Amino acid sequence: MERFWAKQCDFTEVEACAKTLRKRHWEYQRDAGIDGIGSNDFSLYDNMLDTAVMLGAIPKRFAHLEGEARYFAMARGNQECVAMEMTKWFNTNYHYIVPELSPDDNYCLDASKVLREYHEAKALGIATKINLIGPITFLGLSKRIDQGDTYEMLSSIVPLYKELFSQIAALDDTVTVQCDEPIFVMEHDAKVLSLIKPTYDALCAVSDNISLIVTSYFEHSNEATKVLVNTPVYGIGLDFLYGAENAASLELIAQSGKKLIAGVVDGRNIWKNNMSKSRELLESMTQYVDRANIVVSSSCSLLHTPFTLKYEEKMDNEIRNWLSYAVEKLDEIALLATLFADGETGLSVTQQQAFQANIAANRSRNSSPRIHDIAVQKRVATITKWEREGSFDERIAVQKERLAYRELATTTIGSFPQTPQVREARREFKNGALSREAY
Repeated sequence: MERFWAKQCDFTEVEACAKTLRKRHWEYQRDAGIDGIGSNDFSLYDNMLDTAVMLGAIPKRFAHLEGEARYFAMARGNQECVAMEMTKWFNTNYHYIVPELSPDDNYCLDASKVLREYHEAKALGIATKINLIGPITFLGLSKRIDQGDTYEMLSSIVPLYKELFSQIAALDDTVTVQCDEPIFVMEHDAKVLSLIKPTYDALCAVSDNISLIVTSYFEHSNEATKVLVNTPVYGIGLDFLYGAENAASLELIAQSGKKLIAGVVDGRNIWKNNMSKSRELLESMTQYVDRANIVVSSSCSLLHTPFTLKYEEKMDNEIRNWLSYAVEKLDEIALLATLFADGETGLSVTQQQAFQANIAANRSRNSSPRIHDIAVQKRVATITKWEREGSFDERIAVQKERLAYRELATTTIGSFPQTPQVREARREFKNGALSREAY
């Protein structure tokens, strides 16, 4: 990608590399025993940008461009066009491109990426569920150039999703679609909640051969779940690690008879899952939801973790034994699913060994002196003073003297919006063309 942006290779090389990666990722999941392998979750830049392109939500300044030139100009800008805004994806360190919407836009569906990746996986013998950013989240995370309410544009967007579902329905006898709606974990007024049922009633009515899963993550979504259980969706995905309060929705889901996609393997941290605790959590869900209707999953997408431990050759062995990255979490999900469904007697010899190794690794981390420093614990236990000595003015004077930093240190100037003026001033100051006072 960097070579393509630097005009050192053709885009066909980028596409070939992407195809190789998709194949590798699908096979990693298949070989680990994952059932719900996703397609359309691979992106050359960002899934929200992909969704904007899919829906034809192209700002006018990019309308004269086509293909990859337009796609990357929207993401990164070019000499003629300012890039679209980028902001944080909820409370993660991932950033997404913010779609720009206008009442004057003429939206038009382009389902080519969605369909192409499904066929690509099918040619490898892998039947995938199709992952989409849900329409309500797409609008909730977009902005209108006229400062209006993005949700007012739902009537323009839902027909495109229905058209997309019609094309998806023709792909196979049965197809599973997952709509990611993380916007559901935010606090909403009645107006936003009122959009859920008509939207998902309409999408579910497109075809009987589509099993539609709606999933949220990063927090609980109980208010939205109360609405979703009254729609014909096939399953509801919930995060039970960062949204423990989702337990309050279990009885409603049980009464609806829907599948519960239970996010119990942490998709956001680097540590090995505690299989025993996750098993207990899953067992607690069976008080409400039938075991056969509970599907073991990660709490969210695994893009928030490093890729694999496979190449960590220089890492300390004790610490490495505590870690689990994205590829390793696939094995954890598969192991936990078997453990939950069939118990320890259902584990293969390899899985039995992995389960015992997991127990040992968690015990090691829980007791290791590298983490649990007795001396520090004693000091903390005997703390008697809870306020720092001296006033702020006194402390800041000592700090400046000790650290000898200047008023506009790099960390300070880097916190400012990086406008052309700030960049130019920094460059001139470094080159000696601008005095410190002017800077």
